Amino acid sequence: MTATIDLAPAEAAGEFRPEGATAVRRQTLAGAIRSEWIKIRTLRSTWVGLASTLLVLVGFGAIAAAVSTGSVATPDAGGGSDAFGGVGAVSTVLTGANFAVLLMGILGALAGAREYASRMIAATVAAVPRRWQVVVAKATVFTGVGFVTSVIGVFGAFFVGMAVLSGADAATVSLADDGVLRQVLGMAAYITAVGLIGLGLGILLRSVAGAIGAVVAGIMVLPALAGALLPDSWAPILQYLPSSAAAGFTTVQAAGSDVLGAGAGALVLAAWVVAILAAAVLSITRRDV
Repeated sequence: MTATIDLAPAEAAGEFRPEGATAVRRQTLAGAIRSEWIKIRTLRSTWVGLASTLLVLVGFGAIAAAVSTGSVATPDAGGGSDAFGGVGAVSTVLTGANFAVLLMGILGALAGAREYASRMIAATVAAVPRRWQVVVAKATVFTGVGFVTSVIGVFGAFFVGMAVLSGADAATVSLADDGVLRQVLGMAAYITAVGLIGLGLGILLRSVAGAIGAVVAGIMVLPALAGALLPDSWAPILQYLPSSAAAGFTTVQAAGSDVLGAGAGALVLAAWVVAILAAAVLSITRRDV
C-alpha cells in the first residue's frame, strides 16, 4: 500500500522555510527613504535646527520691519527706512533669510557628514548595498523637511512683517502684487537648496566641520569678497555663483552688478545642487567608507 502526503503550497513550490526563520525583504529605495526619515526625525539636533530657522526668519523679519518704521531705534541709523538702505518691504521682512540660509546649510552638512564621524555610515551602506540610494534618500528626506520648514518660515516672516509695517502706516505689499509671491517662494527654495549643497558637501568631505566651513565660505564669504575685490569685468562670471543666481528670483544680494533672470537663475542654482549631489554619489560609490 502506498501512502500519500499532501504538501503545503509553499513546500510544493520548493519554498519551504524552516520554523522560526526570519523573512528577508528586498532592499528598495523606498525602504532607504523610510530609514533616513527615521534617522532625521529622531535626532534632537534636527528639531532644534528647524525651530531656530523658523525663529530667525519670523523674529528677524519682525524686528527689521519695526526698525524700518522707526518703532525700534538703532544706535547708528536711528530707525527709519535708512536703517535698511531704503530697500523694499519684501527685502525688509525677509531679512532673517540671510541667517536662515546659514542654519539650513549647517543642518545639511550635519545630515551628510554626521554618520562619518560616528562610523555609522558603515552600517548604512551595509543595509543599502546600492550606495547611490543613500544619497538620494538623504536628499529626498532633507528636501521635504527643509522646504516645508522654509515655506512656513518665509510666509510667517512675510505676514508678521507686513502686519508690523501696516501698524506703523508704512508701505506694504501683498502676495498678489507682481513678483512678490515669486520672491517669497523663491527664498524658501533657495534656503532648501543651500541645505542640499551642505548635505552633498558633507558626504564629499566626510567632515562636519569641513562641510560647514565650505558652506559658509562658498555661500556667505566668497560672493561678498569677490564682489568687493574683483573688477567689474568679472561680473558675468560672478552671476553664476549660487547666491548670485538666486538673486534673480529672491531678495538675496548678488555678488556682482550683473544678475540672471528668474528662470535662468533657478536653473543655475538647480545645476549647482545636482552637480554637488552627483559628486556625492560618485564619492560614496567609489571610495571605501
